[in-house]
Amino acid sequence: MDEGEGSGAGWTAGEHLFDAAFEPDRNIFGSDLLAAIRIDSDRVPPEVRRAYLLSAMAEEMAAADADRSSRRRARETALRRCDAEIADGRWRRRKLVPVLANFDSKAALVPAKGDAVTTSVRTLLEETLDCSATALTSGSLAVRLADQLGLAKASEDAEPEALGPAPTESNGKPDRPAPPWCDEGHPMDFLGNAFLLWAWWQAERDGPEPETGVVILRKAIEFCPWDATGSVVVRSDDPSARSEARSAMRSGKWPRRAGLILSRDGEAWEFSLQADRWEVSGLRLDPPAGAPSTRREAIELRLASIQSFDRALTELYGAFLQERLGRGWSGVRAQVSRWMLESAPRVTKVAALAE
Repeated sequence: MDEGEGSGAGWTAGEHLFDAAFEPDRNIFGSDLLAAIRIDSDRVPPEVRRAYLLSAMAEEMAAADADRSSRRRARETALRRCDAEIADGRWRRRKLVPVLANFDSKAALVPAKGDAVTTSVRTLLEETLDCSATALTSGSLAVRLADQLGLAKASEDAEPEALGPAPTESNGKPDRPAPPWCDEGHPMDFLGNAFLLWAWWQAERDGPEPETGVVILRKAIEFCPWDATGSVVVRSDDPSARSEARSAMRSGKWPRRAGLILSRDGEAWEFSLQADRWEVSGLRLDPPAGAPSTRREAIELRLASIQSFDRALTELYGAFLQERLGRGWSGVRAQVSRWMLESAPRVTKVAALAE
């Protein structure tokens, strides 16, 4: 009973759902476009659709001419009722998604979580800006960065590998994980999971460098086993100190999402990263050093901080890829594996950024 349901998307100036007042002073910042996309979706809740169908069935069965086609007629009646309510906007839901597009880099930062929102944003960008838009995941970003680092051939040959023991539930090969979240469309997304493990290892190996580091494992970390079902979520102000996190890692579970704090050049950003999909959520920026004199200046400072954060996170991922795809990975892999299996308590939680 999905007929008649759908969604549509369009641009707004970003202040609110119905803001159509596009102005250079509000929306153009150098080579950046700051706006928003409004996504309208029409969908009757499943519980309501089921209630309409059962009600129509009850009426059909109570009628004197009830026969084998009663169920078909009831379904048609329920569908007509749903279509009528969709047409009058009763079940319309609207969502505003901010967009920061840079025309020099031909990239857009969008806080889009989930395939439905991502698809709507990508379609609108392609239709209105005459461009081909692709949502970056950790795998597709790795391909792009590997090409810039001269490691394109190594990235083509990269495969998932077990840095620790296989999960007890796994039915696959113990040395070749098969993460179920890395499908054929994004087969290299496992590199995002390996990135979180590498960052955790770097944190405990290198010691504190608060001006140039990333503090990992804040608030929560979610582990999922490869080639098996089930997950473990450890919530704490410092989950890396919890025995549950260590046990999950040593039992073969990989981190998929973690709370992080990234710092560079005196700025710090707290956020959550779903590493395989490269989705950032809950980003918190440092307040500006001084009070902005105008609203535009306040926006410019926020945009600069967001772009600095994006560069810092990308550079840290690039530093990981240089090791993961470089010739010295076998030695690093052995160190990471030993670290995963040892039982010594955590020393620190800061991983240095590459210079």
